[in-house]
Amino acid sequence: MKFFQGKMFVILCSLLVTGFAFATCASLYDYSANIETNNTDVELWIDSVSLKPFTKLEWQDHQNESINRVRKRNIRIHVHEPAGTKAPRRENRHRPNTASFPARLQHNRNHLKPQGLPGLVHPTFHRDDVQQRNEMVLHGSPSDQENYTVPDAMVSFFKRHKISIRGHTILWASTNVTQYWVRLLQPKDILKAAVRRVGSVVSRYSGDVIGWDVMNENLHNSFYEEKLGPNASAMFYQIVRALDPNTPLFLNEYNTLEFPTDMNGHFLRTPKLSHMRATLDVLGATNMPIWLTELDTKRGPAQAVELEEIMREAFAHPAIEGIIVWGGWKPTGCNQTCLTNNNYDVLPKGCAEMCLTDNNFKNLPPGDVVDKLIKEWKTTNVTGVTNVDGVFEQNVFLGEYSVLVSHPMFPRRPVKKKFNVTNGKGPLEMWVSV
Repeated sequence: MKFFQGKMFVILCSLLVTGFAFATCASLYDYSANIETNNTDVELWIDSVSLKPFTKLEWQDHQNESINRVRKRNIRIHVHEPAGTKAPRRENRHRPNTASFPARLQHNRNHLKPQGLPGLVHPTFHRDDVQQRNEMVLHGSPSDQENYTVPDAMVSFFKRHKISIRGHTILWASTNVTQYWVRLLQPKDILKAAVRRVGSVVSRYSGDVIGWDVMNENLHNSFYEEKLGPNASAMFYQIVRALDPNTPLFLNEYNTLEFPTDMNGHFLRTPKLSHMRATLDVLGATNMPIWLTELDTKRGPAQAVELEEIMREAFAHPAIEGIIVWGGWKPTGCNQTCLTNNNYDVLPKGCAEMCLTDNNFKNLPPGDVVDKLIKEWKTTNVTGVTNVDGVFEQNVFLGEYSVLVSHPMFPRRPVKKKFNVTNGKGPLEMWVSV
């Protein structure tokens, strides 16, 4: 199998057709250009463009290089005596408190049912040692029948277990999924109902969620624009920003990464990683936060393999800040009938496209992939000894850590310190007095 960077060549080179002198367009992330003229009438043509093939192993090597660059950093701990004397041969132990990159699961109301509660404490669905992000799907009801019983219960459960939450979604731009009673309203009443909905949801959960999907899938759909005018979505984003100014606002969209012919991630065909990387490069140039949401892959023998390929590509890309896996348990979606159906081109009614566990919460191959990657993408407990200069250095994943420094003569008098490893140039320097 070979991967080609041709799509990336086209994107990178086409973006350079604005100047006078062009140097080279050499590789996926290794290119240079020299633009020194103010003459915008000059046309630049590129000839003899060639494509360089990559083996799967070379592609993975590049992913690993990117992960080491954007997801990890060296920490350098300097241990000294109170008087400032270097303290060689001191034992250092550090363990992660939370990881900085969230790769978590979508949950739904079924997890609140008695048979669903075991799933919330199953290793695949809940981890206290890593930040967990979960989408809270918000459903609407007629304006005189507002009911927050289900989302209130979900928020209460997640907060009690220190699980952070994304709010999905406040409004949905699709006519087909907009509540029937809303579709029957006149435009002025639609505006009134939508503003009431926005104000009610955002004021209720402001401070509880780490992100809002304000208007779902409004690049493909336009219900509110058709009813309220071309700036309807922008207006709702401004309202949410005014109500909750400190929480990031997102546009959740599909067919963005999945297929070159088509940023949620329902990969129902064979993933094209070159297209995915090229698209992320373009989107990442906006410097806006990007999450890969609603991630699942097509049922079949290759499902787990394709899920791992996509998750690794997303984790390796510097523009991606989090992943939501679309694998939340529901009683009808992951039963034995669904799991044993071998017609992979037709999804049986009520069945989920991807299940991480069966109904007994036993891991399935996609669940094994998620567990493996979560374990791989964090630094576990590390123990070491300072050198003759009283320094201990270690390469770790970004995130929050606790370090415990002890003297061999006084093992019961350790010094504990918490610190946060963020991205930056050079090692993160810390000083500990013992």
